[in-house]
Amino acid sequence: MEERADFLRDVRYSIKRYGKGDMLVAQGSVYEMLYIVVKGEVVTEMSDEKGEFVKMELIRAPNPLVTGFLFATDNISPVTALAKTDCVVILIPKDNVFLLMSKYRDFMKAFLAYISNKVAFLSEKLRLASLRTIRAKLGYYLLKESRGEQEFQLKMSKEELSRLLGVSRPALVNVMMQMADEGLIGVDRRKILIKDRIALQRLF
Repeated sequence: MEERADFLRDVRYSIKRYGKGDMLVAQGSVYEMLYIVVKGEVVTEMSDEKGEFVKMELIRAPNPLVTGFLFATDNISPVTALAKTDCVVILIPKDNVFLLMSKYRDFMKAFLAYISNKVAFLSEKLRLASLRTIRAKLGYYLLKESRGEQEFQLKMSKEELSRLLGVSRPALVNVMMQMADEGLIGVDRRKILIKDRIALQRLF
């Protein structure tokens, strides 16, 4: 708090407003500004050589956008970012971000922590993508989230979980109910009970 006034004096930023459906960042464009979504929701998606789109992430305010590529040698955005709702975004130039990181230790730690958490998130998505069936993906995720406990609370909604697993919400719920009927798990809203850990491990 004692550095707040100095930080606000040193930060250089602009504010942009986007309407629902507007593009914030285009896939393949040079990423020279740190985007921080301070109001609204943004979705990121990636297209392949066939022109097919894959939704990557839903970003809710307040959160930064595509942080991992700001200081990359080839700082090209791998995703397109679209406003899911009306949005307000703060843009900070890359050279100013570097100044703030070198001058304010807490800002640097927060920035690096966010990037590290994002790498962990993407690594998890790659692991889930390698599993072929919804049952395998869900079994792996539930065991990982349980951290060895028999009962735990899901940290995300079924909508968010279906997006993480790359499946539709109805398909996810259907498989979850099948696994409950088979006695593998118990489900009560977000509360999950691991009933047969060995059977879940065999799914993947």
